[in-house]
Amino acid sequence: MRLRSKIATTTIVAMLLLLFGAAMATPLNQVLDIVEKAIQPAAVKAPATGEIEIAFSPNQGAEALILKAIASARTDLRVMAYSFTSSPVTAALLAAKKRGVDVYVVADYKHNAGEDRSGKARAALSALATAGVHVRTVDKYAILHDKIVIADKLHTQTGSFNYSAAAAKSNSENVLVVWNNPRVAEAYLGHWASRWRQTTRQTPSESL
Repeated sequence: MRLRSKIATTTIVAMLLLLFGAAMATPLNQVLDIVEKAIQPAAVKAPATGEIEIAFSPNQGAEALILKAIASARTDLRVMAYSFTSSPVTAALLAAKKRGVDVYVVADYKHNAGEDRSGKARAALSALATAGVHVRTVDKYAILHDKIVIADKLHTQTGSFNYSAAAAKSNSENVLVVWNNPRVAEAYLGHWASRWRQTTRQTPSESL
């Protein structure tokens, strides 16, 4: 409820600033910049409920834990990725889509399209898009460096692990899953949704 009240308060502030901007004939992009600077949400607290599972890489269970989180989904998955070239993660998301899970993916534009010299990221995201997964990219930031999977608004996977073969087999990485904690999932979903709203390019099959 606290998170919702904060969202309601910031929404009211944003509306007032937008109305003020309209009254002063201020360009919309300048008003939006003012709104963004005025609304600086504080850190979110969540109760220590559920269970936490941790794994590491290379070859210490990190990738398997991510696949476990994806496989747990029954209704919906929300994903954020900086690097997206992992065949096992792509296959797990395709399997989730096939069993009826609603899957959305937000990825960094530059790393997965603009400078994807190998073509692996384009291929992976295009495979998801072709299967009906909602895929979009963001280029608003220097990099979109989030690595997140949220399953059924209940389970949250995060950590340093990029969704790539190098993260699984070569890099020193960590993965953490918070199971059965809707407050943690809610906070991450709010972050995910804010980035989804900033997407400027459609799926690779359309315009990347």
